Amino acid sequence: MKRFLISIALTMSVAIGVSTQVPDRTGAGDAQKEFDALLERVRKSDESVDFTRLRTLYAESNSYAIFRDDDEDEMIDLAVKGRHAEAREKARAILRRNYMDIEAHMASVVVCNALNDEPCSAHHLFVARGVLDSIHDSGDGKTMKTAYVVISVPEEYALLRVLGVERLEQSLVRSDDGKMYDVLKVRDISSREESSLIFNVDASMAATDRILGLK
Repeated sequence: MKRFLISIALTMSVAIGVSTQVPDRTGAGDAQKEFDALLERVRKSDESVDFTRLRTLYAESNSYAIFRDDDEDEMIDLAVKGRHAEAREKARAILRRNYMDIEAHMASVVVCNALNDEPCSAHHLFVARGVLDSIHDSGDGKTMKTAYVVISVPEEYALLRVLGVERLEQSLVRSDDGKMYDVLKVRDISSREESSLIFNVDASMAATDRILGLK
C-alpha cells in the first residue's frame, strides 16, 4: 500500500504547475447546470477548463459526495497486488458515480500507465493535475490567511501525497472571524522533518450542512 501511494506521489509531484485563472461567481441556483457543462468539457480533456470554478460549483451542486466511496480501498488493494486491469475497472466504476473523485483519478494515472494505456493515463493525469493545481494555487498552507482552499477531505490527503508528507495529527479550528480550518501536523517522508499545513474547509463544511439539511 505504502509503495503504491509513493508511486502516485512521484507521478503527481511533477504535475503541479501555475494557473492564473480567477473564478467568477454566478447564482447558486445555476450551480448544477454550469457544473454539468464544465464536467462534460473535463471528460473531453478540455485544457481551457477552470478547475477552481469546477470545484466551487461541485461543492455547490447536488452532485457533491459527502462520503468516501466504499470501493476506493479495493481499487488501491487491486493496484498494489498488480491486478491493474481490475483496478482500472474499479476506478471507472467509482468515476461513473462521481467524476470528481480525486483518488480514482490518481489511481488511474498509475494503473493505466502500468497497462501501457497512454490515452487513459494522460486523461486522468490532466484531471488530477487540474484539481491539484487549483488547490496548490489557492495558498501555501502556512497560515490561516494563506491556507490551502479545499472542498473535501480527500483533496487534503491527495495534496499531502503530492507534497511528500504524511499526516501525524489533525484538528478542526474555528478562527475569530468564523472560518473553519483543518490544521494538520505533518512529517516529510524523506527528511522526516515535521511541520504544519492549514486548509480552509469552509466550502466542504457548507456543502455537507446543505446536503444534510443542517442549513
